[in-house]
This record gives sequence, C-alpha cells and structure tokens, in this order.
Amino acid sequence: MTEWIQGQYVVAGVAGICLLYFLVKLMLRHTYKRMLKAARDMGHSNHKLMKTLVMKFNTCYQLKIGVPNVSLFVQKYLRHYRLMGIHLKTWENFTSLCVVMVMVSSMGSGIWAMMKEMPSGTVFLQLLTGVLGTGLLLLTDYMWNTGNQWDLLVVDMTDYLENICKPRLENEVFHPVDLQKYQQEYFEEGASEKEQKVVNLVPREKDVVSAEDITFTPEEESVIREVIQEYLG
Repeated sequence: MTEWIQGQYVVAGVAGICLLYFLVKLMLRHTYKRMLKAARDMGHSNHKLMKTLVMKFNTCYQLKIGVPNVSLFVQKYLRHYRLMGIHLKTWENFTSLCVVMVMVSSMGSGIWAMMKEMPSGTVFLQLLTGVLGTGLLLLTDYMWNTGNQWDLLVVDMTDYLENICKPRLENEVFHPVDLQKYQQEYFEEGASEKEQKVVNLVPREKDVVSAEDITFTPEEESVIREVIQEYLG
C-alpha cells in the first residue's frame, strides 16, 4: 500500500474511476435523451422498446385482456431494457459505486499515509484528490441528473398509454355500441363537409375484413404468442 501511495497509483486510480464515471454518465444521458424523444410520439416511433411496448399494449386489448396497471406495465419493460447487455438501473448503480470508490480509496490512502508518518504533502494530496474527485462527480450528477430523466421517461410513456392509447382501445374493444351511438350523435349524415373530414370512429361494414384476410408479420405473431403465454401463465 505504501508503494502505491508513493508512486501516485492511488491518485491515478481515482482519476481513472472519474473518467469511467463520466463515460457511463454520458452514455446514459445520450440514451435517455434518445428514448425521451421516442416516447413523445410512441405511436409512430421506430425505437425498438417503444414499438414493442405499443404492440404488446394493443395486443392485450385485441385479445380482450386489457392492462389494469399501466404504470407497472411500463416500468416492467423499462427495467428489463438493456444497454450493451446491462440493465439501465445497473448502469445507474455503477455510477453511484464510482463515487463511493473515489471516497473510500482516497480517504483510506490518506489515513494509511498518516499512520505510516509519511510527509504531510503526500497525506494532503491523497485527501485533496478524494475531495476534488468526489465533488466533481457529485456536481456532474447534479447537472446531468440521469435519475430525473428516468422519471420523465416513465411519465411520458405512461401518459401516452394511459391517456391516449388506453381510452381508444377500451372504446373500440369493450364499448363498441356506445362508440357507435356517439358517432351517430355527433357525426350525423347532415353534418357539414368540414365535420365529415373527422376520422370515422367505427369502421363501416364495407371496411370490415374477414378472419381469412387478416395477416400478421413474424414480429406481431411473436408478440401475440408472448402476451398469451404471459396471461395464461
């Protein structure tokens, strides 16, 4: 340990940990920024997680299963999402571990240097490295605040599925009669041309396709099979 302190290996190790912390934080910040952009328009997003989430959500209602707890549904798939093979929350925990490692290594080396009665300059350097390193990491965490970006992502995804997607699917699947009455009341034949341009809420008979005409892509078949297996246990 004495050789490590005298050779400034502890200082170099703290600097390496700080650099690794910055790289991970930068990666997380970029990932959250990209996911937040995709979450603002989940219905048309090409992001893999968003497409899978919307597809599974729609499938649950098409199979008349429904999603009672949308927030839990979102957090389940978000927490299972992997970045470079590692969960996002694991990356977040790793950055917290880096802060602890900087504090422990610098404080430990400083105390060891005092116990071995090393020069005061060496002791001061170990402690100063820990203070500056820890302060820099905490400042970076405060400025970038990836934890807050995680919360925003959950809110945006839950908002789309709960307040936009769910009411539409519930009306289409569970309340088709009420939806038809609503259409007849507000979209009568005598409506103006401008009102006729409103999207039809219920498909007309000529637009209804038979079961033989319905086809699914391999991705859709996989999602449907997975949803059924989850529901049936």
